[in-house]
Amino acid sequence: MTIYSDDLVRAANHIVGSGTAVFAVYDTVAGSGTVSHGLPQLCCGLALTYTAGIFQDYLRRRDTRVVAYLSGSPSTPLSKISAATGLSRERIASSLQRLIADGLVVSESGTAPLLRTYRLAY
Repeated sequence: MTIYSDDLVRAANHIVGSGTAVFAVYDTVAGSGTVSHGLPQLCCGLALTYTAGIFQDYLRRRDTRVVAYLSGSPSTPLSKISAATGLSRERIASSLQRLIADGLVVSESGTAPLLRTYRLAY
């Protein structure tokens, strides 16, 4: 199982956001008993959890840009995908790792990352 940095950020937002929301409810009910402390915490927790969903949508859109480019340009190296999409090489590499793991993209020729080319799996 491969864990990507993007997935770690999303998971951290879910965990921290949910934990903060739960702690806020607990603090309001059993802790200080004041809504003035619990309500802002609850809002922060919910905002973090919501942000994780937005981040996931961003990753899908980024992956879609990579797939769209590869559909018209098979056997393309990472540097050309990066230049054509306007995304950094690190972001493209992360997307390609996810897409390869999902079976949507195939890595071809070359052992070094800069020499590899990528195409859609048929």
